[in-house]
Amino acid sequence: MVWGYLVLAGIEEVIAVIAMKHIDGTRKKWPIFVVVVGFLFSFYCLSKAMQTLSAGVAYAVWTGIGSVGITIAGVCLFKEKFTRMQLLSLVFILIGVAGLRLTSS
Repeated sequence: MVWGYLVLAGIEEVIAVIAMKHIDGTRKKWPIFVVVVGFLFSFYCLSKAMQTLSAGVAYAVWTGIGSVGITIAGVCLFKEKFTRMQLLSLVFILIGVAGLRLTSS
């Protein structure tokens, strides 16, 4: 269950960051609401995971999920450029996250 909280925290972080991209001053209210609620829920789930996992492992996995997720969203939703070196870097992040999962309780 603790890893489920951590995955939810990472997904919510990605959703909040995507909403951030849509903030246009104060004209649109929904992105601000999504950012605030998304980060609150993300931090809540992260704190639940940290009750069992070490802070370093939980934070590294949370940021790894966020980094990979927002990069994929940027490429798919916002047509951002993506190079082979960036792909290799993301693969290393995923390997690191998997390694932390396999070596943590």
